[in-house]
Amino acid sequence: MTPGIRDYARIGLVHHLLYPACTTDADFHERTLAEFAERDDIETFDCCLPFGDERRRRLIPRLRACGKTRLAYAAHLFPFRYLSLASTSASEQGLARLILADLIEQAAAIGATGFVFATGGPTPDKATDANREACADMCRWLCARLAEHGITALLEPFDMTVDKCFLYGPSRVCADFVAAGADNFGIELDLAHVPLMGETFAQAIRNTAPHLRRVHLGNCVLRDRSHPRYGDTHPPIGLPGGEIDTPQLAEILALLLDAGFLSREQRGDLVFEMTPWPGKSVDETVADTFARLDQAWQQVWANRPLPSGN
Repeated sequence: MTPGIRDYARIGLVHHLLYPACTTDADFHERTLAEFAERDDIETFDCCLPFGDERRRRLIPRLRACGKTRLAYAAHLFPFRYLSLASTSASEQGLARLILADLIEQAAAIGATGFVFATGGPTPDKATDANREACADMCRWLCARLAEHGITALLEPFDMTVDKCFLYGPSRVCADFVAAGADNFGIELDLAHVPLMGETFAQAIRNTAPHLRRVHLGNCVLRDRSHPRYGDTHPPIGLPGGEIDTPQLAEILALLLDAGFLSREQRGDLVFEMTPWPGKSVDETVADTFARLDQAWQQVWANRPLPSGN
């Protein structure tokens, strides 16, 4: 009998992609996040809090009491496209730290154990040594502030040429950057970004495995520039024209299993980040995604000897 994926992973979802209107409607953000936290088909999730002190005061106790573990706070509302952590401007660095300090307090308030962030630009080919040192200094500060709350900083690699065009970046470069940092510095690898980064799934997982703390699964559109979901827009897995469907998902799961990220002894955090299928509800999208996950997991074990005890 094939072991279940949930014996090897904590399955989770990202709230703000399933409910994209929450980025422009704080009341919708509050209402859907409160309901989302009560889902009984996930063990963990990524979220950010809406603007407004009253909304946050109402949400925080509900998130802390939801029964989920290893929550990740996503710095999704930080304007990384416009305010880079690698900026050499003292005023921009100061502003970035003000915003991040507020987000760190929110992460601590909900009991998060991870803090997912990006670097912003410039792209590696345009970055100077001063940009890289500014980013390293910001990450040292970020890790120190997060360590006060027992939270791990999770760097998310992004593409450098297609859509986000951020500094970090290539998976090997990200791994080396994290390795030189603090003990509470790790990587959240979004496999939907890997095709946009010009890497294979095997390369990205192999390069980041020693520092891998959380994995996002999703989809992207790369080959058709005229496609309405071109770039890093997180369409659902299996969307026509996308790069990731059940076969790719099976490849990814097998690689994560071989890397030790998925195991009975230490289950990895496997979190789906996607927007809803066109014309389908959130629940229908999640059901479709979990069905593809189960199918991919069956494919992984079809040609693999079952572990002892099964």
